[in-house]
Amino acid sequence: MKVLITTNPPLFKNQRDLPAYISICEASAESSIPLTNAETVDVWICSGEEVTSELMDRWLNEAYHNPKAMLVQDATIIPRLQTYARSRMVEIAEFPEQKHTSAEWEASILEDAGKLYRRAQVRTESQRLNAIENHDRKTTVLLVGAGIVNLMTAELLATRGFQVRIVDTGPDPRFCKDWVSLGVTNGGGNARMFTGTEADNYNEKDSKIYQNMRSIFRQTVREGGWSMKSPKAFTPAELAWVDAFERIPAWLAQDFRDNIYQTNLTAGEIWKEHMETTPQLYQGVGLCGDVNRIYVEPDALDAAIKLNRRLGTLIEAPSTDKFLSTHPGFRPAAESDHLSGGITVEGFTVNVNPFVAKLLDRITDFGGNFLWNCEVQSMQRNSLGEVIKLTSQLGHFEADHYVVSAGSTGNELLRGTASEDLIHGILGVWLQIPNLHPPMQHSLKIHRRGHLVEDVNITVGKDVDTSEDVLILGGGYGYVGLDRPSPDCPELAALFKELEEVARIYFPKGYAAAKERGTMYPGGHRKYCVRPFTPTGLGLFEKIPTASGGQLIITGGNNTGGFTQAPAIARAVNRALIGEHDPIHDFYHPDRGRLPFTMTYKSKVPSPLSTPIETEARPPLRLLLLCSDGPQQSYLRYRLDQAFPGYRCILETHDGQVRRLFAQSRIVDACYMKYHSLRRYLLGHDQQRATYFHKLIPPPHTSSAPDLTVDSLNCRTVWDFAAQYRPDLTIVSGTKYVGRKLTERAGLMLNLHIGHLPEYKGNHCIFFALYDGAVDKVSATLHQLTLALDGGDILDRVSPAIEPGDTEETLYARCSRMLIDRCVEHVEQFSQGESLGFVPQEATGRTFRHRDRTPEKELWLWWKLAVGGLLCDKRMVSRPLK
Repeated sequence: MKVLITTNPPLFKNQRDLPAYISICEASAESSIPLTNAETVDVWICSGEEVTSELMDRWLNEAYHNPKAMLVQDATIIPRLQTYARSRMVEIAEFPEQKHTSAEWEASILEDAGKLYRRAQVRTESQRLNAIENHDRKTTVLLVGAGIVNLMTAELLATRGFQVRIVDTGPDPRFCKDWVSLGVTNGGGNARMFTGTEADNYNEKDSKIYQNMRSIFRQTVREGGWSMKSPKAFTPAELAWVDAFERIPAWLAQDFRDNIYQTNLTAGEIWKEHMETTPQLYQGVGLCGDVNRIYVEPDALDAAIKLNRRLGTLIEAPSTDKFLSTHPGFRPAAESDHLSGGITVEGFTVNVNPFVAKLLDRITDFGGNFLWNCEVQSMQRNSLGEVIKLTSQLGHFEADHYVVSAGSTGNELLRGTASEDLIHGILGVWLQIPNLHPPMQHSLKIHRRGHLVEDVNITVGKDVDTSEDVLILGGGYGYVGLDRPSPDCPELAALFKELEEVARIYFPKGYAAAKERGTMYPGGHRKYCVRPFTPTGLGLFEKIPTASGGQLIITGGNNTGGFTQAPAIARAVNRALIGEHDPIHDFYHPDRGRLPFTMTYKSKVPSPLSTPIETEARPPLRLLLLCSDGPQQSYLRYRLDQAFPGYRCILETHDGQVRRLFAQSRIVDACYMKYHSLRRYLLGHDQQRATYFHKLIPPPHTSSAPDLTVDSLNCRTVWDFAAQYRPDLTIVSGTKYVGRKLTERAGLMLNLHIGHLPEYKGNHCIFFALYDGAVDKVSATLHQLTLALDGGDILDRVSPAIEPGDTEETLYARCSRMLIDRCVEHVEQFSQGESLGFVPQEATGRTFRHRDRTPEKELWLWWKLAVGGLLCDKRMVSRPLK
């Protein structure tokens, strides 16, 4: 029982050696009350006035299925707190009467808190039992697919009072020995792993861990790729899937990856809670905590250390010598250049077959029932698109809600949905060797970049038949698309051969013993499992209304992270059914996975590949720059002087922008611009920025005077200049809003926006990202300039690494420099006849004005940076799995 005390004046302050389960917090600000720490607060002892509706929501939504109790000093506030609770599971009561001594009174408070918490536990258990005894009053949910994602979902829904029924194409895995007829959860190896990076999207460009990924699916396994068949054999749907994978730009892939990691870590928190609340499920299933990861390439090792440190999942990153002294069995691998080092990260592994069997029994205990060997073939919908019922070879199914997670074989069922054709299959292969002396104590992951099997999971476990200690190896990526490999497929044989080679290199004794016994493939079966992948790496979460007022929810496509993310998906489903929001609803919306075809803009300059040799030299790009007079613009002009001599420049001055605002009677906006100019001057930010960019420009260089200097770009002089010059491409940086008459004359326009689009539009976007605590949104975006302010299609995005001593000003300067460099690269490619690929921008986000950045907000951000250590903690979420 974890107790939080926020009373004013504080209780227990004079007592020494308080138990570890008691935390005391002087609640001077709402944000300082630690309700979302690694250990969930079970009992909150408070005065009452410090509790807001937002704090109550934050507390009750944390491990929401656990009972909670609140002891309140001011009894008159209890009705308001009960309103905040909205009938959720919490017992609220007032303090006991004051005793003669403070020590006696504090002891009685803790005693009452314990009683209140036990009452909450009893009430919760009684609600669960009542729900089991009253099936006819339950809301019914039909789940299609009995993989780990849907089983965790069914278990959560059943314990939350829903009547669940699970239908699966295959047989009951508890009684079936034919692995071929089972799905991905039970048909492969008897092992599953959770780590904070277990699910990934693999299409992030410039990765030190996964490299040369763009064409990985257009090469077969034996050619060093990830495909089980030649691209010539791809169907149109498979070609479209591979093309979608390749078209994802690096900046968008990074966004997807961050969402995936955030989901992983959220799932880790829920896994931990699940282990604490249902320990019986984890007994006898080979639960093994913490995971070692080893790398062949030093740069991949360094990248993994940085990544896991950023996520907050790194336990230890020892030197190579120290790692080998702890794990001497890997010394031969290191001596043969098959290991550069290793780390230990937070995570766990289980033997998945007994775990699933226990999960099936628990769902049954809560009133759930299963229908095996039944394929659900289609969904029937009315003219409004609402789901009426599901059809199968055994008849129709009707329920209040439906949850479909049909894996890589369910595309026919998804016909007509937004998730159609997004899930294709990528297989992995398995083998098993004995865990010989010195035995492995922790499960392991090996990364070997560029090998036929790049990632291998080694899970510590037990043999199903003999209970011998074994190591279960699983790995490999083989794209099968909408197909399945034949048993004699040479690419499949190559994966098994490479996995055996991994066993031989890293576990020579176990490999030799398995070879001699003939037990490397238990039962003589060379098992593989086909994992459901999407081209983006994002899972799916689609909600379709039913005719009866319920929902049909589609999940799945979580690639290698189905087990890892299962409890987070389950929570997202439950929240959807009870009308609450979950980040996964946005992260995994199928519209993000169904990436629109990029809109391309072709230069008018002929491509050198299409120009005959005898023709004249390619005409130069007609480039126009529209910029302000800040020091970063001097650096932009220097870069363009080097790359595109002869470009034209129109300068809109800062003072002219202010004068224009006064002329338009926008007095408040003009005054705020003057205020920010004064602030930057007095605080030294002007000098700091000028010094930064001055160092980037060689001393002899001086840009020529601009062709025009104006107060506003939206004037007749500028329009006429653009009409006469007829630019192929115009770069815009640091100016005010550009109107229609100029955009019609300026050709393709690129805007350098120092902010993360679509979330942060307008001015001071780095400031407001930091103000919101969104450190991951400190970035700059290159996008097409349109009449919608900062709303055009996105070409690229850059994000600086957070360094010690960083401030808003240093981050702004580095964002500007990086985006200028990236912009020049794209324009150079455009000038050579290459197309620019833009991704449509979502119509979301907020627009900030100069007046929105007030002194009060500046003071608050200063406090967060100087005292709160905002930039010292760069993790994506605050609570990784312990």
